[in-house]
Amino acid sequence: DSCDICPPGIDPATDCAQCLVGYIGFPNHVKCGIATDCINNADSVTSSPDFPSCQYECRSMWSGATCSQCNSQVDGADCDVCASAHTGYNICDLYTIADHCENHASAVTPAPDPNPTS
Repeated sequence: DSCDICPPGIDPATDCAQCLVGYIGFPNHVKCGIATDCINNADSVTSSPDFPSCQYECRSMWSGATCSQCNSQVDGADCDVCASAHTGYNICDLYTIADHCENHASAVTPAPDPNPTS
């Protein structure tokens, strides 16, 4: 016998023994959601029976399991400005004396980004 009707989020192809893609936590089958789990900081979400949690592809410069923190080289409320000592948003290179001043300076202070996103 097979399972004819499974609860929402459960895969009937597995005799109701696994979550559908987009759900985790069998048997509770919680739906993965960008808006609910990532405060809209992700571009996409995936899941599978092999993942213990939802897997998010974070947007822009967001990182972390739920896309809730900025990458180390950026800052700002929306991870939209380079962090201190970094320059060139979208890359936000770390400014160093060796790399940017050919060792001809005693200190480096990056200029403000001429095209900030905010």
